[in-house]
Amino acid sequence: MPLSLPFRAFAASRSGTTLLVVALAMSVLAGAVGAAVDYGSWVKQRSHLQAAADAAAMAAARELAVSAFEQRRMQTVAESWAKKAFVDQGAGVGLTVSVAPQDNGTSVQVQLRHERKQYLSGILAVTPGQIAATSLATLRGQRKLCVIALDPASSQTIYLKSNSWLTARDCDIHSNATSSSGVESDSGIQVTAERVCSGGGFKGAGSFFASKVTDCRKIDDPIADRVPPSAGPCEPTNTFVDRGSAGSRHVLRAGTYCGGLFIGGNSYVTLSAGEYVIKDGPLVIDSNADVRGDGVGFYLTGPGSVFQFLSNARISLDAPRSGALYGLLFFEDRSAPLLREHVIKTNYASNMTGTVYLPRGRFVVDATNEVAQQSAFTVIVTQQLLLTANPKLVLNTKYGTTTVPVPKGLGQTDGDIYLVR
Repeated sequence: MPLSLPFRAFAASRSGTTLLVVALAMSVLAGAVGAAVDYGSWVKQRSHLQAAADAAAMAAARELAVSAFEQRRMQTVAESWAKKAFVDQGAGVGLTVSVAPQDNGTSVQVQLRHERKQYLSGILAVTPGQIAATSLATLRGQRKLCVIALDPASSQTIYLKSNSWLTARDCDIHSNATSSSGVESDSGIQVTAERVCSGGGFKGAGSFFASKVTDCRKIDDPIADRVPPSAGPCEPTNTFVDRGSAGSRHVLRAGTYCGGLFIGGNSYVTLSAGEYVIKDGPLVIDSNADVRGDGVGFYLTGPGSVFQFLSNARISLDAPRSGALYGLLFFEDRSAPLLREHVIKTNYASNMTGTVYLPRGRFVVDATNEVAQQSAFTVIVTQQLLLTANPKLVLNTKYGTTTVPVPKGLGQTDGDIYLVR
C-alpha cells in the first residue's frame, strides 16, 4: 500500500533528525578527541617548561657563589637559560620569567609561564589559558677558592715552571682559559689543592695532588664593581723616597705617592694603617729592607704602577678591615695595560694576609723559598699567574684566625646546587 502523505512527511522528518543528531555527536566526538590530543600536548609542554625552569633556577643559584642576589643580574641569567632550555616554543618565544630570592638569599625561585598550545580543543570552545612551572634551587656546601686566573683567551693563564710548588690544601685553583694549555706545568712542579679547574685543559708534567677538572664554567671578576679609592694630594718627596742605611727606621703614613714609592735596602719601615695610592710609578721594596704594615692596602694606578719585592726583602702585610680597600692588599687599576708584571723575588714575603687583586696584570712569584706561608689567608685574582725559579707559594684558608675580611665572592665559590620544589 502506498504511504500516505502525512506518514511520508514524518519519515522524512525523522531521517533529518537522525542526521542532525549524528552530526552533533560527531562534532562532540571530534571536540573530545581534539581536547584529548591537546591535553597530551599540554602535558608535554608543561614537562618542557618544568625542565626549563629547573635549568634557569640552577644557573641562577650558581651565581650566588659569585655575589649576593641582585635582581637584574639574576633575571638576565634566568631568562637566558630558560629560553635556551624551552625548545618547545622555538627558543622560548612568549615565555614569561619571574625570579625571586628565597631563604634569606641562599636560594633562587624561578617561575615560567607560557600560553598553552591549542590544536583541536577549540572546537568545544575550550580556552587554552597558561601553563606554569616553578623551580627552587639552593646553593650548599660552597667551596673555598684561592686563585682565579681571569684571562679566557691565552694559553699558560696559569703556568708553573720547573720545580715550583703551589700549595692550597683546602681550596680550589681556577683558570678561565679555554685553551687546551690554559693550565701548563713543567716537570718537577707540585700542586696541592682540593681542585684545579680549567675552562680548557692541562698541558705538561708534574705532580697534582688535586682533582683536575676541565670544561669548567667561566668565573667573572667577582669584585668588578668595587670602587677604588680616590687619589689625594701627593705626599712630599722626602716622605716617600727612603734609601735607608743599615738599621734605619721609618714610619710612613697612608696617602698618595706620586711617581711611586721606593723603600731602600737595609731600612726598617712601618706602614701606618690606611690606603696607599701608588700613582705613576712602581712600589719597590729593595733587597734586605724590612717592611711591616697592619691594615694597609695599595691602589696601583697610572703608568708603571706595579709592585716589586726584591731579593731578601722581609714583608709582613695585613689588608685593611674597612674602607675602599677592605680585604685587599693590592688593587690594580682596571684601565692598566694588559699583563704588566707584579713580581715577588724575595724568599721572605712570609705574611700577605688578604686579597691580591690584579685584574689586568700577571702575578709572578720568582723566589726560591716559601711565600705567604704565615698568612691567615691569601686569595689571588689576576689575569695570569706565573710561578718560576723554584718558589713555594702557600695559600692558607684560616679565615677564622684574622679579622681581615674576605671580600664577597672570594674565598669561596660554587658548591653543590640542589633543586627544591
